[in-house]
Amino acid sequence: MSFPCTKCGQCCMNISKVEQLIDYHSGNGICIFYRENVGCKIYQNRPDVCRIDEGYIKFFSSHMSIQEFYQKNAQVCNQLQEEKGMNQQYRVVL
Repeated sequence: MSFPCTKCGQCCMNISKVEQLIDYHSGNGICIFYRENVGCKIYQNRPDVCRIDEGYIKFFSSHMSIQEFYQKNAQVCNQLQEEKGMNQQYRVVL
């Protein structure tokens, strides 16, 4: 199983608190490589922290199970979507 990302882009527009991505925004919290209605311009070469499964292995596997990690990611994704007033079709369902 891999994380069921709905590609809403909310994670790309809220990177200000992600230490590993400090060089990826110009102070507004939005990734410099994200384009609305297009997505990530460096998707194939994006950092590990932007890759759910690789990020889990590299940064979080010693702290929690993959199921817990997916659950936390889904919770954050859905919260960001709700705050933005996004359509329910983008909600992450595990």
